[in-house]
Amino acid sequence: SVDILADRLLKTGGRDGDTFQRTVRLLLGLDPALSDCWPSQAVIAEAVDVTRGRIGQVVGKLHERWAKDAAINRLRSDLAEVLSGQGGVMSARELSDALLVTRGSSQDEPLRTQLARAVVRAATEVERSMAEPRYLVRRDDETVLIATGTETASYARRLGAVADEIATEDPLLAPARVIERLREVKAPASLSLSDARLVRLAAEVSSAAAVSSRQELYPRDMEAARALKLSQGALLGQRMLTVDQIRDRVTGRYPESAALPERPFLDELLTAAGFDFRWDDAGRNGAGCYLSPLRDQVSVTSGSQSIDRQQTRRGTAPAGEVTPEEADARQFEERLQRSIKEGSFLALLVNAKYYDRARSELCRRFPLQLVDFEGVFLDALQETASGAKVKWDLVLQTDTEPNRGDWDKLMMLVGRTMPIVEQKLLAAEKTMLVVYSGLLARYDQMDLLSRLSQKVGRADGIPGLWLLLPGQNQAMIDGKPVPLIGPGQKTRIPESWLQNLHRSTGREEEQ
Repeated sequence: SVDILADRLLKTGGRDGDTFQRTVRLLLGLDPALSDCWPSQAVIAEAVDVTRGRIGQVVGKLHERWAKDAAINRLRSDLAEVLSGQGGVMSARELSDALLVTRGSSQDEPLRTQLARAVVRAATEVERSMAEPRYLVRRDDETVLIATGTETASYARRLGAVADEIATEDPLLAPARVIERLREVKAPASLSLSDARLVRLAAEVSSAAAVSSRQELYPRDMEAARALKLSQGALLGQRMLTVDQIRDRVTGRYPESAALPERPFLDELLTAAGFDFRWDDAGRNGAGCYLSPLRDQVSVTSGSQSIDRQQTRRGTAPAGEVTPEEADARQFEERLQRSIKEGSFLALLVNAKYYDRARSELCRRFPLQLVDFEGVFLDALQETASGAKVKWDLVLQTDTEPNRGDWDKLMMLVGRTMPIVEQKLLAAEKTMLVVYSGLLARYDQMDLLSRLSQKVGRADGIPGLWLLLPGQNQAMIDGKPVPLIGPGQKTRIPESWLQNLHRSTGREEEQ
């Protein structure tokens, strides 16, 4: 555990003098005389009132002593594995938190975190004394980075600088745009970070950026009024909310924003943010709560099969903070408009329960050619079977038992059918919205999508192709990945777009 490791590190011998013992505690960030939890040897020398050279001698002896401890050496290897799993670079705080998760501590805060940081410091000190260290420490202002190489550490620094720029933008960038901006920072060839890790690392290394629950980057200590307004999606649709519930929901979305005030100042902030809440002293059995006269029209519940669409308003709305939900919806709308204009292949992901609604809204909002792939394919397969004098009942019977009986013959029939299907799709005169494409996976014909995507925008090809898929993150058809050239060919349909948030604020007129 962290506690036992820290205890081993703090043990000194009877011959160790006061300078040695004080240096150990200062080096590990456990001496209250210093607020710096990762002090340099120069700072330690000044605190102990000895020369920098003397502190160097003490630290050298500590390196030798700790390097002989099997538990510390095992810890060094564990930290190397943790670093590798996080892309090769973490802050000292992140690595300490990871250590607490894996090793645990019986102490309360803040001591447990201080001990974890001390153990990480000791491990990195021993590691840097090795002939071929697996990781190194880089410090810039208040941020201490542990990285597998200087190039990786420098990359993290650049991410932090971009994160600071993004956090100052108003309105806040949508999560997808945040990732795009961070991906523009050139990464080392050997480094591969997931989107979530990329955003977290950028915020961790930044000077003033934080990550919201939606993966936005926002300024730390963001004004309470702004945080409240940007949290509409977490508050709307609730008939009754206590002060603590409002505070928890806003903090849950923007954990490092300024704290919300108590009543009655909170009443004023809610009104300014556009919430139609009124305070009821008798609510919640006399404890008091906020009541909403009407549940918000655009709230979405997991138990609903439908999703209400807000009425589009005409005219110009008053200027104000754009909520993240509105920003998502607008960005998605603009992306589809560009796709229609320029022609593209897009995999559109939507929550399965809103699949039919998404299909209807896409066709209503854009000039699309709706293609029921299942219907097109089965018509062509029946035509091929008839030409080959194969009974349709036999085809259906064979289809019920994949990879058994006459399945190989059915696959031959499918192979003869696909060119017919492909020619029908290539005859499209406008962007296609392809729905119900499950048979592509069932019959191993996913390559058709690759061929069609290569035809998009060509004179002898098709204007565009949108593939509507149920799902949230991965472009998959019955467990098989859709062949995409890059992440730009996949996007999620925001529920806020289905709710019409981008058009209900009066900033646009209904088309």
